[in-house]
Amino acid sequence: MKQYALYLYSAFVFSTLVLYGNLSINSLSNSQDKTQVNDQDNLNKSGMKFFVHHSKMNSKYSEIGSGVFRNKFIVVSSKKIGGLGNGVDERTNQPYTELFCMDLDGYGTLSNPLLYSRIINTKNNEGLIAFTPDQQTMYFTRAMRETSNNYQLYKTRLQTNSAGNWIDQEKLAISSPNYSIESPHVSADGKTLYFASNMGGTVGGFDIYSAEILSDGTLGQPHNLGPNVNTAQNEKYPYTSPDGESLYFSSEGHNSIGGYDVFVSAIKESYLGTPRHLGTDINSTSNDISFKFIQEDKGFISSDREGSIGSFDIFRFKSQIVYQDIKGLIVDNTNAPIPNANIFLMDGEDNIIERQITGSDSGYKFKIQAYGDYKLKVMKFGFEPLVFDINATESNGGLITENLELVSNGATSVTDN
Repeated sequence: MKQYALYLYSAFVFSTLVLYGNLSINSLSNSQDKTQVNDQDNLNKSGMKFFVHHSKMNSKYSEIGSGVFRNKFIVVSSKKIGGLGNGVDERTNQPYTELFCMDLDGYGTLSNPLLYSRIINTKNNEGLIAFTPDQQTMYFTRAMRETSNNYQLYKTRLQTNSAGNWIDQEKLAISSPNYSIESPHVSADGKTLYFASNMGGTVGGFDIYSAEILSDGTLGQPHNLGPNVNTAQNEKYPYTSPDGESLYFSSEGHNSIGGYDVFVSAIKESYLGTPRHLGTDINSTSNDISFKFIQEDKGFISSDREGSIGSFDIFRFKSQIVYQDIKGLIVDNTNAPIPNANIFLMDGEDNIIERQITGSDSGYKFKIQAYGDYKLKVMKFGFEPLVFDINATESNGGLITENLELVSNGATSVTDN
């Protein structure tokens, strides 16, 4: 086994890092103008910065990251050495894809690639996989050779007290030979399965769907996420943040700067927010897919950008939230300070984030994320309530100054004699 591991490890070239999943290596659109910019004004307005670096575990074949199982990072790759498959996929001119795993340390470094599971891997194309939060259930995708770009969705469970023996495999009823189901992802609360599909009724070619994971483990009716997320182009690779507040996905539409770019949409109670381009720190004019956080501020993305060794390589990234300070005074129409005013920082749905009471100087100060959806509400007896929408752009060195004027309503306090 040690010789096998060493042989497999040496076969990987020490260079870039990218993730390869449910996407056939050459199935990304090559017809799109790679220099297309639909809306330049909305680039680099995600409120985040990214620092992207090559990993050292890529080969001349394709690697796309899929997810984490225990301390292993699972990768879908077309590399052949150590795998079970034989032959070449005529569509991609590369070996059929299989699942590999790599050790993942606390710094986000990958090492020691091995074949992941001889139970899951077959001689056909394997696609992206997803685990439930307790890691007792796996959703995986697989395509048959006669339709190597048509993936079906399966489920399997981990045998009790086993190191990794997956049993009771079943193809889910949602699967069909008439369409493909790709890039599954399970939300952090384990209640929702997200995936991409070109099933009937899509807005574009591939759309992103969600399905409730019911208490008995079955799936509810698939729900198309709608035109706010899905476009006339293709959307794939859904991923939700651990706090359940953000949906990340890759799209050829919206304001992609070329191929698939990564976008983020806020998950609201009854709708999904307008997608925001994650910016040119992490997106390229090539295809950028399978974006995933593995720690609070670290993660992986796959790309076939310039400098990649294979069709897709795995890159690691570190993220940084861009904060802004907003401060000012609460004053009346004579510019006199108003102490003891209640000022609330709220999100776009009027949920209170923080409350302050002005002191004798009537000043306030809040920290917010750049380009976030915020508003201020000010209340003081004797004055009309004031609601102020914040334009949280990156400006003035990270400081926004807004003095807010309250209008008297003529009310006076009553004192009992």
